[in-house]
Amino acid sequence: MKSQYDYSQIQYECIVVRKHFISDVKYYCYVLNDYLLMSRVRLLTIQKVKDQRPKYVLQLQLTQQVGWITELKNNKLLLKAFTITYQNKFKDFIGKMEDLQKIREHIKNKVTFSKISDFYEAQYHLGKGSSAKVIQIKEIGAESAKLAAKAIDKKYLQKSEFGMQAFLNEVAILNFLSRKNSNSPFIRLYETFEGDHTYYLILDLLRGRTLAEEIDLMKELLSLKSVKLIMQQLLEGVRILHENNIIHRDLKPDNIMFREQNQYDTLIIVDFGLSTFTDVSKYQFPKCGTPGYVAPEILNLIDRDIKYDKVCDIFSCGCIFYKLLFGHSLFFGNTFNEVLAQNKNCNFVLDGRDMDMISIEAQKLLKRMLAKSPAERITAKQALESDFFKTPIIQSAQNIMKLSKISNNISNKNIFQPTADGQLSEAESPFQRVQNKFKNQIDFDADISENKSSFIQIKQLPQVKKPSCGKMVDSSLGSFYIKDPLSSFKKLNAMSLKNLSESQDNKVNQYEIDQMQRISLFNRQKEY
Repeated sequence: MKSQYDYSQIQYECIVVRKHFISDVKYYCYVLNDYLLMSRVRLLTIQKVKDQRPKYVLQLQLTQQVGWITELKNNKLLLKAFTITYQNKFKDFIGKMEDLQKIREHIKNKVTFSKISDFYEAQYHLGKGSSAKVIQIKEIGAESAKLAAKAIDKKYLQKSEFGMQAFLNEVAILNFLSRKNSNSPFIRLYETFEGDHTYYLILDLLRGRTLAEEIDLMKELLSLKSVKLIMQQLLEGVRILHENNIIHRDLKPDNIMFREQNQYDTLIIVDFGLSTFTDVSKYQFPKCGTPGYVAPEILNLIDRDIKYDKVCDIFSCGCIFYKLLFGHSLFFGNTFNEVLAQNKNCNFVLDGRDMDMISIEAQKLLKRMLAKSPAERITAKQALESDFFKTPIIQSAQNIMKLSKISNNISNKNIFQPTADGQLSEAESPFQRVQNKFKNQIDFDADISENKSSFIQIKQLPQVKKPSCGKMVDSSLGSFYIKDPLSSFKKLNAMSLKNLSESQDNKVNQYEIDQMQRISLFNRQKEY
């Protein structure tokens, strides 16, 4: 009798043991692409093990949970067994440490793990939104922290039919990218844990700011060398995404971070909550993104069953490129609807004094990235091969001063000026300021009893005076947000301490103001 499982997909196999009162029972454990199988070891049989019907079958999907039995010995965490639920009962399988570690590696992010407190301990509470919070953590037994946990409230996901699907979608894409491109410019997902009320994503700890924060803090335009470095890494990341049939669909300065502070060569793309694989029959929530950075074919989509091309991401990159070059956004507006209308109608003209101040190569690349027709738009690979990245940077001091004046005159119309005492120094990031000020003041309320799957509860840090960094009231819409179940999937910026001025807050009080949320176009009540 042929087995229903494809054993040619075996990724790892070993022997595990179940303890019984009378005698222990050994099982062959097989890790397949989509299943974890346990078949009983039968010594006196001519039937091939792989033709047997497995005794225990666990389908590898995020709705399934696997537990671990651990032991801390000599400050080293040891795996002793894994636990699955079978017919509403817990079944423990004991194995060798090296075998269990391999199983853990193969099934991580395909299932959720339980009891995060068995593996990690919390250090600092880095950020908080309406649906999630970010905690700096370290592995138990490790000397230093190199990871962050994004804790997502399950209730927030359940508020909409799209919430849970978006969460599963983001984890699937992050898991794919993390396994395939370990050194690529994407936020890396290590493991996914599930508590009674919370999901925990174990991610890279990024010490740099977002690109949006870098732009807000700039006193003058970035050098063309820095612009070229940033865009080269961004387009390389997009090229990798597109070659693997993934569209990001929410590229903007808020979703670009730097692994290290003041190091523009450490760019990381984050927030894959709106991303999609292109080889699906139909896109989930096809009209989505952030106004000011959305390709016109998405905003003007009528038939939601039609699949647009991945070059929609290139238009978003073009909007970022424009802002880096000129210091202000491509689409202006004081309200959500104004920016949305400008973006939807693609109301912009690439000429005038601004364009005269940049090189011909930069002009050509910008125009091809911002082509209104997807058929005329450049691909990420073509953009990287353009003359802009091949030609040495030549920019006179006179042109830089002229361009800075032009950009400042335009952008100042839509900027709240930073207060003198709120300006951050280059030597101290918001991340360092929090750590330095409160590293001896943080108190943890730990609740890690075996009967609870919740993570360590952390007392809130004392309120910090947040520096006013001059928020834009144009198409960046860094502070214009509406309630949306997908907002929890924004990569929370642990270093962000920006605050809105009172006048700006009053101006946009019809929207939920939360630095850790996004605008999801498909969830607006009014159809556009």
